[in-house]
Amino acid sequence: MTTQAGQRVVPVDDFVREELYPGYKQAFGSQPFVAGPVRPFSKADNARYWLRDSLHFSEGMVPASIALLDDAQTWGAQLGAEIVGVPPTRGSVNRLAGTHVYIGTIDVDTDWQVQSRAARFGEYVGPVLADFSRYWTMRAAELQSAYDHFDGLDLAGMDPGQLWATVKDAYAFHRRAWFIHFEVMYVLTANYLAFYQLAEEIGLGGSVVSALLAGEQTFYGRTDEELWKLAGRAGDLGVTAPLLHSDPAAMRGQIQALPNGRLWWSEFEAFLRTYGWRMEETCRIDTPSWVEDPAPALYTIGTFLSKPAGFDFRAARQLSVAERDAQIEAARRAVNGADLQRFNEALASNQAANFAWWNEEHNYLIDRRAAIPVRRATLELGARLAGQGRIERPDDLFFLFKPELFAALDGGTASWPDLAAMVPDRRAYFQEWRRKGPGLPTMLGTIPDTVPDPIMIEVFGLSGHFLQTLKGGAADVAQLRGFPASKGIAEGVARVITTVTELHKVEPGEILVCGGTTTEWTPVFGIIKACVCDTGGSLTHAAIVSREYGIPCVVGTAAATQTIKTGDRLRVDGRQGTVQVLGS
Repeated sequence: MTTQAGQRVVPVDDFVREELYPGYKQAFGSQPFVAGPVRPFSKADNARYWLRDSLHFSEGMVPASIALLDDAQTWGAQLGAEIVGVPPTRGSVNRLAGTHVYIGTIDVDTDWQVQSRAARFGEYVGPVLADFSRYWTMRAAELQSAYDHFDGLDLAGMDPGQLWATVKDAYAFHRRAWFIHFEVMYVLTANYLAFYQLAEEIGLGGSVVSALLAGEQTFYGRTDEELWKLAGRAGDLGVTAPLLHSDPAAMRGQIQALPNGRLWWSEFEAFLRTYGWRMEETCRIDTPSWVEDPAPALYTIGTFLSKPAGFDFRAARQLSVAERDAQIEAARRAVNGADLQRFNEALASNQAANFAWWNEEHNYLIDRRAAIPVRRATLELGARLAGQGRIERPDDLFFLFKPELFAALDGGTASWPDLAAMVPDRRAYFQEWRRKGPGLPTMLGTIPDTVPDPIMIEVFGLSGHFLQTLKGGAADVAQLRGFPASKGIAEGVARVITTVTELHKVEPGEILVCGGTTTEWTPVFGIIKACVCDTGGSLTHAAIVSREYGIPCVVGTAAATQTIKTGDRLRVDGRQGTVQVLGS
């Protein structure tokens, strides 16, 4: 780690590679990008900042997932920013440290470009915000229509040509889904930031804005309610023992052997048909959905059963809405005249186009679902190739890059024996870097003074304080400071979690300490006392869900997982944005 011209640089040098994986070098220019594709680090990347995206990709990416990452945080973000015309940014771009994802931004760096983009940005955003409900309903219907198509396909009954066409269709849909994602996200982020800046200008403080938009029900909120109902039904029907004590792989048989077990399992399967089309991480082709492997849902139900008091969603929502409405009225009393009119107009616009709601709601239709058609079609293709002896097992295809697969099946230029021979080394490479993941730096390259990209500020939390903490380096401290995401004070024992696969370790009444959370972490908020995150801003998942569950939350601490250990006793003040380590 070095300092140049007063700036702290965390060198990327240890992660510089020519190959993305053993035996694979990219052919740059092979597919269109607005600004640049996913690639390994080069020494030139020391001049920019790169944030470790453990928020979305905690365990690394297999080769086939890298094509999906290209569609998402790279191509989708860049095209969305370009078409919408976001003034300060051309979107995000990714680098890989081994198999782990780092995200950077492509800033607009001349006044003329900023002004030019701002002009078309206003023209684009205005009509969308004028009737956001109609706009999002149209986009959601497009996505759902695609899922109805792909979910209804009889993959096993297709001939080889039909199956290969379906694989390509699934990739094309995945790319389209991610353009929709960033198109909408940039519009809503800009509207939210305008409200935030207005609140700062008229003396309310921007940090209050997210709380003014709380209390809206989301698909994932409904999912949690249904999981709690299933936990209650398990108690009523006397099938709790397997859920509390068994491995999920054995639960089905053990539950169905009980007198009311078949009834409970049929209710659980009905739940999966509606709520199970979700994967545990974004763009992870190697991660099964709950429909394929319901272990995460079963773990969650078992965790809920360990908290006999349950969780009163109705009361929590009523409290969240009451607190929101009280804060709105307090804000209105604090301003008057033209400022009050501007406040009311901005509030109404953000209520109609509510980023705090959409940032949770859209995950079901895009982030956690869009890769499922690619996964299902790829596994069917892999099963056939394994049956022909070309690969050893169906998921070997996950360890081939998309261009390799397309060359083998579309153009016929790749040798299956050569491709199959690389799979063992690539599996080993993935596991090696999976183990290294928890020790990777939070940020690589040159840590900036400010970040202009609005998504990086409000979702990832790259605020001035966060960046200053990183510049100071990680240290053992008795108190951390971050963004005050959800008010309240709680004391309890820390549980430090670095990947979603460890989530089942969280016990009722603990304080969750992690890099950041996404939708698959939501159920645990019903049992924890508080949440503390390395990353995140006012619109990050942990902030939104903590407000809905009524628990204290501090995000954007930059160093919580490096300075806090499981078993430490903490005091979390969600109003002040502080986390005190009281002792071990």
